[in-house]
Amino acid sequence: MIAKKIEDMPHEYALLMHPEQRRAALGDAQLKISNADIGMGGTDFYRKEWEGIHFYNCIFYGVIHLAILRNCVFEHCQFPGSNFQSLAVDNVLFLRTDTLGGAYLMSGASSQSKNVRFVECDFGGDDANPNRYGAISFHDVSYERCTGQYMVVKGHGVVIYRDCRFGPIYAANGSKTSRKIRRATTYIENCTFKGQTDIARSMLTSLTIRNSNFEVLEIGKSTVEGDVLIEDVQAGAMYGEFWTARSITIRNSNFRGINVNPKDWYHELYRALDCAVSKENLDKLQAVTVENVECGRDDLEEWWLAHQIDDEVTGCWILGGRATTVIRNCKIPKALLALQSANVLIDNYEGEKASFVSSKMGSLTFRATNITQAIDFTGVQVQKLDAKGLNRFTGQKIVLEGSNVSL
Repeated sequence: MIAKKIEDMPHEYALLMHPEQRRAALGDAQLKISNADIGMGGTDFYRKEWEGIHFYNCIFYGVIHLAILRNCVFEHCQFPGSNFQSLAVDNVLFLRTDTLGGAYLMSGASSQSKNVRFVECDFGGDDANPNRYGAISFHDVSYERCTGQYMVVKGHGVVIYRDCRFGPIYAANGSKTSRKIRRATTYIENCTFKGQTDIARSMLTSLTIRNSNFEVLEIGKSTVEGDVLIEDVQAGAMYGEFWTARSITIRNSNFRGINVNPKDWYHELYRALDCAVSKENLDKLQAVTVENVECGRDDLEEWWLAHQIDDEVTGCWILGGRATTVIRNCKIPKALLALQSANVLIDNYEGEKASFVSSKMGSLTFRATNITQAIDFTGVQVQKLDAKGLNRFTGQKIVLEGSNVSL
């Protein structure tokens, strides 16, 4: 990109620096600035107001901290190593714009920025060390058909990822400080993520993921006030419990099971699926639905659970909702089913081993359930059991120690 210092463009420079002149000269029309180098000429843009400006083919360098950024377009621009921020942001479009490595594009920490869109942008961080990621962060923000890796790509209000293709990124939306909690409503639709996608410690009102592919999705104690919906997802693994959620629904998805430990670690750990919240918040999880889900190898070890089947309990981890738990049309080779639920339905289920250890249920109904090798009901208490649909197999081991289950 060939650009000229904005200071060498006297007309554009004057209107950029003085909003009252800009309004007098252009009224409601946009100021158009093309092929400009902004930030290398020594100008201090601190607390300037940029409103109604269309930047085309411009390069932004260094530290630019604005007071207002409103009704602006950045088209085919570059932000190499920039620290570009504004206290207030409204109706801003970044179109086919690149960071060219790690950069910081964000609104102020207390900003209620809105109507921010990134369309066909590339956030190509160049350092795989998460401590050196750049960051893209606004309040209400959408990322559409974007690419990138080794970056923080997030928001604090309504945050949308649509038709994106990312490598390893950190996407912990919302935030919590000693003064304020900002909860994000997050939508991920038709996206593909390679490597590790980390949403750990997100503060959310709700989380919706549809028609997307992940290599590894790490939940990492994210807090969700409302509902989690994961639908039509293909993933190597989704692991790490939510800190809290009102409901979790996972349907029409496949978690094939892959090693989630770093490649240079001696020990491999294969994971497929966690559908769980923290023990401290079990009472807040009211409903769980796992439907049309297939899982692969999962070697999660829960040493704190009593068990009788093997030397260790391993498998996909599914916690029950306090009111209802529905597990339907699923293939899960090994499962840890901790079901503290009023009503549980397991319907058309295929597996090899399942542990219900210490579950307490009002009712438990099995329909067309084929757990071929072993079932552990150690310590299970259930008020009403319908086990007519729990099929028996030659060599199948069933443990009932300390339970009131009668088969």
